[in-house]
Amino acid sequence: MMTPVPDGVSVVASVEKAELLAERKKPAPLLILESLQLYLDENGFGVGQLLWGRLGTQGSSGTFLIERDENVRFVLKRRIEGQQASDVMSLESEIALLEVLRSHHLHSPEILHVCKDTSVIGANFFLSAFLPGERVVTEIPEKLNNVEEKVGMSRRAIDDLARIQVELTPGEVPGLDHGSADLRKLVLESKRVARSLKMRRLPGFEILGDYLLENAPEPRPSVVAHGRYSMQNLLFLPSAPATISGVFGWERATACDPLMDLGFFTATYAARDLPPTPLDAAPVTREEDGFLTRNELTNVYRIATQLDTADLPWFQTYSLWKEAVRLEEIYERLMSKQAVPSRAFALSLREGVPAILANAAYFSKVDGVEATAPRR
Repeated sequence: MMTPVPDGVSVVASVEKAELLAERKKPAPLLILESLQLYLDENGFGVGQLLWGRLGTQGSSGTFLIERDENVRFVLKRRIEGQQASDVMSLESEIALLEVLRSHHLHSPEILHVCKDTSVIGANFFLSAFLPGERVVTEIPEKLNNVEEKVGMSRRAIDDLARIQVELTPGEVPGLDHGSADLRKLVLESKRVARSLKMRRLPGFEILGDYLLENAPEPRPSVVAHGRYSMQNLLFLPSAPATISGVFGWERATACDPLMDLGFFTATYAARDLPPTPLDAAPVTREEDGFLTRNELTNVYRIATQLDTADLPWFQTYSLWKEAVRLEEIYERLMSKQAVPSRAFALSLREGVPAILANAAYFSKVDGVEATAPRR
């Protein structure tokens, strides 16, 4: 919902209000409306009252829909202050990637403006064109709510992933991280984090980490990978036939094995063959008949890319195991009475993390991983 009213937490009215939050040792706001409106006025981005609405829930970035008058509507994106995860690319690199994607007609918005003056809202930001479309996460647009279009949405998600991998080359994107090509190194990095977890002992961390290290596939030529390619990061036009109008959430893009994105997509894809977890990308794909199964999605990918997917279970296991490690860190912060992005979500991780590890064990077919939290 669009509003001119600041929420006093992530959006404040003035620099003075932002300074007051700092004095109270509260997190810095993501938008400062008065200074932003003045900046937009000076640079020709509309006139009149500024309306804002939050888009998405990325932990590393703040993304907002901004409206001025009837004909001015665009998206503002910035990074969130504080220590970023090592796999989050810089804002400059993300802009370069979006421009490369757009040059290939791969569902990326036009970059309208880049602001490097941190005094405006407290950080660099960029403005991009608003892409029409709807996220298919908990609901389905009326004109797509039939079996044919549900199949179409499933197929389009994988066909467009294949397009990204086939049509782009990592060398086209300045600043793209190439470190993710070393699969054993990726496992060792998360094993190091898992060993630092102290709050409770979940055998799945060690069992699955050892499996991944011992069974890492031979390296293949890297492709441009989204990092968290899933149904919740896709926009679909609300009319048939099913068409993707936007792919967003590129903060963790990297160069790595082509099966990494397919592994994440299929492992977090909500389907009836596995119980739900906090990582389910779009619950609607489990609840509604017509969406393709995990195996059918893999077959679509294999046909589109002509790639061997025999190693896919390793990438599915890795995707869930790595996310379980990250989420257990959040749970430990909650238990240590530290700040967390969402208390309700963090509480769900008590049972949620073991459930994620159990689903990872399903893909790897290893034993000894329980789906419930140990009793304290």
